[in-house]
Amino acid sequence: MTEEPKAAGAQGAGRDVAHASLVPSLDASQIPDAELSIHDQVREYYGRILAGSDDLKTNACCCTTDAPPKYVRDVMPEIADEIMERFYGCGSPIPPALEGCTVVDLGCGVGRDVYVLSKLVGETGRVVGVDMTPAQLDVARAYQDEQAARFGFARSNVEFKCGYIEDLAELGIEDGTVDLVVSNCVINLTPFKEQVFSEIYRVLKPGGELYFSDVFCDRRMPPELRDDPVLRGECLGGALYLDDFRRMMARQGWASYLYTVIDDIHVSDLALETKLGFMGFTSRTVRAIKATGLEDAHESYGQTARYKGTIPEMPRYFDLTDEIRLIKGRDVAISGNMAEMIAQSRYGAHFDIRPRGAHRGAFDYQRAQDAVAARRGKKAVDLAYVDEALARIGEPSFEERVNSAQVLTAPATPALTTMQVNITYACNLACRHCYLECSPRNREAMSRETLQACLDAFDAGAFKVMDITGGSPELHPDFSWFLAEAARRAQAAGGHVIVRSNLTLLDQPEYAHFIDEYAAAGAHVTASIPYYSPETADAQRGRGVFERAMRVIRRLNERGYGSAAGGLPLDLVYNVSGPFLPPPQDMLADLYREELARREGIEFNDLFAFNNYPLGRFAHDLLDANMFDSYLKLLVENFNALAVQRMMCRDQVNVDVDGRLYDCEVNHVLGLPIQLPADADASDGATRDARVEDLAKGGLPERSLRTHPVCYSCSAGFGSSCGGSLVHEYSAD
Repeated sequence: MTEEPKAAGAQGAGRDVAHASLVPSLDASQIPDAELSIHDQVREYYGRILAGSDDLKTNACCCTTDAPPKYVRDVMPEIADEIMERFYGCGSPIPPALEGCTVVDLGCGVGRDVYVLSKLVGETGRVVGVDMTPAQLDVARAYQDEQAARFGFARSNVEFKCGYIEDLAELGIEDGTVDLVVSNCVINLTPFKEQVFSEIYRVLKPGGELYFSDVFCDRRMPPELRDDPVLRGECLGGALYLDDFRRMMARQGWASYLYTVIDDIHVSDLALETKLGFMGFTSRTVRAIKATGLEDAHESYGQTARYKGTIPEMPRYFDLTDEIRLIKGRDVAISGNMAEMIAQSRYGAHFDIRPRGAHRGAFDYQRAQDAVAARRGKKAVDLAYVDEALARIGEPSFEERVNSAQVLTAPATPALTTMQVNITYACNLACRHCYLECSPRNREAMSRETLQACLDAFDAGAFKVMDITGGSPELHPDFSWFLAEAARRAQAAGGHVIVRSNLTLLDQPEYAHFIDEYAAAGAHVTASIPYYSPETADAQRGRGVFERAMRVIRRLNERGYGSAAGGLPLDLVYNVSGPFLPPPQDMLADLYREELARREGIEFNDLFAFNNYPLGRFAHDLLDANMFDSYLKLLVENFNALAVQRMMCRDQVNVDVDGRLYDCEVNHVLGLPIQLPADADASDGATRDARVEDLAKGGLPERSLRTHPVCYSCSAGFGSSCGGSLVHEYSAD
């Protein structure tokens, strides 16, 4: 998915703060009386010592690098100058969709956020500001009538209560009566944090929201720093260790919550920085919904949220977390907890949420969004993606792992034995394992001229085997001619033709004649049968596919295919249905032979077991299951050096529908054609894509194979090629 950029300054811009400006600036007049209680120290610091935000020694209390959202900025010019000047706080903890809400602002100070909220909730809403500092509340109350008039309200919709945020019951705030609780860098100041969160949970309605900004630490504060009056006043001494915060929230009822902003905090005072040493601080804005059914971690169930664009303040997008922007009209991946939070809150009416599916493991936004984007055709699992995945799992490139230029070299043309030709991507099926993404909608097909060039190149290159594949090659309008001509040339060279078919097309009367044409050409037929039972096979290839394939195999058997007596080879292919490697090919062949004979009364010659490539539809399934990286890791960990020496790219060449040449079929999916010198002398090193006409004119020179992470599929376990397993006794290197 292509996301819109976040607001300027997002994601911690401004983190590279110069330390040259640090100066020792604390003097006795700026240090609260250590003999006072913590509440009194905070009152003294904010009521007497600080005149405004400029007097703060760190950016902890006004640390956000995110500008407030536009709907908040638009209200601020209507707030009295004195209130704006005497504001202390970090972040901008004011979410949208507030019309008619009841809101409580904890530690409201002089009331800036209270008055912003007053405008946003409207005359039908209500805002309660709570603070324990009378000097600041005096400023806030002085502007109640004036602010109501500025907003065009008949009367003020705010009230200010002097008291402790740990005891909202004492202030008359009843159970389940509040839609939203906000706090702006205040909770860190209280020594009774757990009681604060308990009170917040009590007063919120079901589906109500806690949305607050505060200071967090990457470790527990030692007592001497926690009790330092200046550090506490600067919002650092009471900073919560992140994991202690998680545990505290869980005890009070919030099994899960979200961060919407995360910014680093920089200490701008040398004395304080020296005290703090290696401790790291961040300012975070937290969104916690009072919802039921939440798990203690974000899990993936394949869910998405589509924003309707119906929140007036945010017509184009809604920022759910610091990394997840829900853009109007687009499906965006969310966790199961996120789905519940949205659905049970006031935001629910503004979103369409995909129902919960099967569990996909722990939620990883980027991986989950990759799956959504791939399904929508907005993201390709291409060479760049598989390279990134290999880097994520920390494994070497395939070339580095093999560490042998000689092994990764293909001989010149006369030594190559097989020409594989993809004549069309049209297919009557759209199988789950198909890395080429062939389907009834894909009509790409090789031209008659290129087909002829393939035949000429087959002769010129002294190939033995013509491997005709697709798609469903039978859907090509020139298939009958090409099959007969390729068979004639292959037989003259002492070789044969392979046709790769899904067989089901031949169950239709208009295509049934191809069975006779196969036999006349002496073609080796290779057919994909993912499993020997209809339920499993149909799950991968489509309903009814198994039975149709069985009917065609019976007809092939009648025509002489699949038995020693008939003399015509019929080979089956086993494709794994998930992120695992196939069992030994010989064992599978015996199992298939026994079960298909018993269940269906059919015969075949050999069975080939294929590893799946993490491309195309199978890659989409891996992404959807959150298993792309783990499958690639499986392939790497099962690397088999013996299989590398037998890989099909070392004795074949692949021709794509447009006539370009590749080391293998996978390489044309990844856009890695064979390269030849651009001109006769190639003094500048320039290259061009090799074409089938080059084979007809003069062949291919010895060349280095173009490798990539998907090559690990060919070398994993028993290995994998168009002819099945490459080794029969597995020995990983």
